[in-house]
Amino acid sequence: MTTLSRRHVLAMIGTAGAALALAPSLTFAAGDTVVCGWNGAFPPFSMERDGKMTGILVECMDELLGKRMGMTVVHKTAPWASVQDMVRTGKVDALCTNPTQARCQYMLFCKLPVVESLPAIFRAKDNPRGAEIDRVTSLEGLRDFRQVDYAGNGWAHETFPPDLHIVWAETLADALAMVADGRADIFVGNTLAAMYAMGQSGLRDKIRVRELAVGKPSSFHFGLRRDYPDAQALVERFAQAQDEATADDALDDIIQKYI
Repeated sequence: MTTLSRRHVLAMIGTAGAALALAPSLTFAAGDTVVCGWNGAFPPFSMERDGKMTGILVECMDELLGKRMGMTVVHKTAPWASVQDMVRTGKVDALCTNPTQARCQYMLFCKLPVVESLPAIFRAKDNPRGAEIDRVTSLEGLRDFRQVDYAGNGWAHETFPPDLHIVWAETLADALAMVADGRADIFVGNTLAAMYAMGQSGLRDKIRVRELAVGKPSSFHFGLRRDYPDAQALVERFAQAQDEATADDALDDIIQKYI
């Protein structure tokens, strides 16, 4: 398989139920505002470009909260630790992130993620050991290959055994370039982040990608501060809007723009 299937590349999580019509109950008053907090340097999920926020998750919030729920959406960026403190103090209303136990103390989260990016293994299409790499199904199978990752990747440190030999590049783009030109055999990590980096670096035609079931997926759930007015009702209405957007592929379409 030279490319991931559309369903698996996008890794979108929806519901199995029938599509819901956008009922009047989903629409808020025109003056209702929700402030979303972001890391402005987290491509392709949230990025600040020319003073404006963009990225997969940012566009998903505009689609769901803005277009489908009729709310005014304000995007605010700051260092990630500061953004979470701003939720606690009411300066930011919402995040789209992993619902950790700590965050659930002061936020309500939707059960299903808006976007979920699964781990994948990346290799050069012309790697002479390509057939062997394509048979890898576990962490142990990685030991036979020259693996590269990038500095600061917390997922890698959490997922890979400490005795697994990994060469550390400065950035994700650098790691993928090493795979493409044969200085490393494999990179294993976040599918959407790596595919975006490949596109930005002009490497899409040089690298093969397939899912690999190791570690945890990157799951991004809509979360709202508990003291936001009618917070539970808003989260429930968001979930309904998310069902509709999943059914008509609106969220898939947003992701496709970045990969």
